[in-house]
Amino acid sequence: MSEENMTDMRNNNTFGIPAAHEKKMNNGYTPGRKSEENKRTTPEEYFRWGVFGTTLLLLFMAAIQLYFSIQEVIHTWFEWQYVPLFKSLYNLVIIVLCVYIIKLYIFRKQT
Repeated sequence: MSEENMTDMRNNNTFGIPAAHEKKMNNGYTPGRKSEENKRTTPEEYFRWGVFGTTLLLLFMAAIQLYFSIQEVIHTWFEWQYVPLFKSLYNLVIIVLCVYIIKLYIFRKQT
């Protein structure tokens, strides 16, 4: 590429508008800013948070019940000598899965 083309590329953005005029075009608007009117919580938002909280509570209860149900399945399906071994393996899998999920959550929050 010639030096002239490189200079044009540096001075223009994707749409061919010089970068100096770009600020004038958006009039100082940044998408992250919220006006005072938008900061007020509406009843719809409270309803959504309520549904979300109820769903999380039901999910937590179902997860606990599933955990203990699988414990009973292990007790039913396997001979009594092997029950502690399979319960230990099952609990180890649960621990590894929980640590993995927590690790993903922490790394996502940091970025």
